[in-house]
Amino acid sequence: MTADLVARLAALTPEQRALIRERIPRVPGGQGRLTPGQLRLWETRRWVADRPVDVVCQVVRLTGAPVDLDLLAERVLGFVQAHEALRTTFESDGDRTGDGTGAVAGVRPVVHAQLPPRVVRTRCAGADEAHALARELAAEPFDLANGPLLRVGLAEGTAAGGAPEGGAAGEAWLLVVVHNLVFDAWSFELLLDELARPADTGPVAAPAFGGFAHEQRRWLESDAGRAAAAYWTSEVAEAPPPLPTDRPRGSGTGRRGARVEFTLSRAVADGIAAAAQREAATAYTGWLAVAWAALAEYGGRDDVLLGTFTAGRDRPGTTDVVGYLLNVLPVRLRDAGDGSHAARTRAARTVTRAGLAHASYPGELIAGRRRVPGTHPLLDAVFVFDNLGEGGREIQGARAHTDDLDKGTARYDLTLAVYPGPDGAQGWLEYDTDLYDEATVRRIAERFTALAGKAAEAGTTAEAGKAVEGGQG
Repeated sequence: MTADLVARLAALTPEQRALIRERIPRVPGGQGRLTPGQLRLWETRRWVADRPVDVVCQVVRLTGAPVDLDLLAERVLGFVQAHEALRTTFESDGDRTGDGTGAVAGVRPVVHAQLPPRVVRTRCAGADEAHALARELAAEPFDLANGPLLRVGLAEGTAAGGAPEGGAAGEAWLLVVVHNLVFDAWSFELLLDELARPADTGPVAAPAFGGFAHEQRRWLESDAGRAAAAYWTSEVAEAPPPLPTDRPRGSGTGRRGARVEFTLSRAVADGIAAAAQREAATAYTGWLAVAWAALAEYGGRDDVLLGTFTAGRDRPGTTDVVGYLLNVLPVRLRDAGDGSHAARTRAARTVTRAGLAHASYPGELIAGRRRVPGTHPLLDAVFVFDNLGEGGREIQGARAHTDDLDKGTARYDLTLAVYPGPDGAQGWLEYDTDLYDEATVRRIAERFTALAGKAAEAGTTAEAGKAVEGGQG
């Protein structure tokens, strides 16, 4: 792929791209039907019209070394060609089977032999300008029938090609905007892995998304699939009502959203992790226990049904698949014991470990009486945890730092996200502005941070007590 071809593709008008698509042959067969997760996304799009609710919008800032944007574009085009999900569009005649299996008579995924992404080349003066461009790319409606469903922005910083004042190397920006129907957070990491691949190595194998979809359908009909269905039906039986809102739920929500951000110190983040470790639990479980306490306090009951994300890649052969494999499963938290953070952590550990054995089951198929108006049939609030760790990624020798942008939408009524890192923990509460006032969400966030600090302090005290006992022994 030459730099000239990359530039010519980027310069095409929408009409010219449509003409090219008409002349490109389609791959017969394909995956045949939507997965349950894709079906939910398809139905959500009808609910929210063309708002970018289920759209990945990531900005990658590249600093410390010059970046060849032509080479970056070639890698992106090669990645698209290798992974069928990014060459997929969706045809619909509006008919559904209604059998709950994810089979949709009127929606057919079509895999194209070629379907180049939309590539935008520009310059950005800094982060604000790069973020604004990414939001513009995300706000533009996707044509699911014709595609492409991937948009890439490649931007030189104003100091690119030379050193700005102070002698530092210039910066560049990679903007990735793609519909969730063909992409998820794990897929984004696979894309970054490909962009960071050394020039003297070859790309990794690219398993087809259609293979995953077929295997998922087969598994649902197996003994393990039926056992998972029974487990999740039991977990959501007699579920508590959704959390209270400032305004009634109904058909009026357009999933307009906002975020309340918060930060926690390194001492608090370390304290939560240490307290979880003492209960033979993960840091995720410790933070989940804090979220449980905050939402139980807000909702007025200890029985809380939260959603949590799993990668959906626990079966062999799925780690390198690009597509929407993300699974959203319920976590039923109800036995708080004495109400302490330690008791909640133990209870959360027990529940999450039991659920892991059935994590392959699509959350959209879980049968339960609770129904939440909106974009998910079962869940109104979800918990997101991503441990950023100490490491980083380099692309062409440049350091890559990724920002997940607030697009002004809300995928659920409430989403509580926590991102522990080397300097502490960052997070936000995303909320549906048709349902919640900012003041309400800010109070929940303040209680969450206060409870996190209290839990970390209690854990530190307990650790100090053990140290004293050990010294006396």
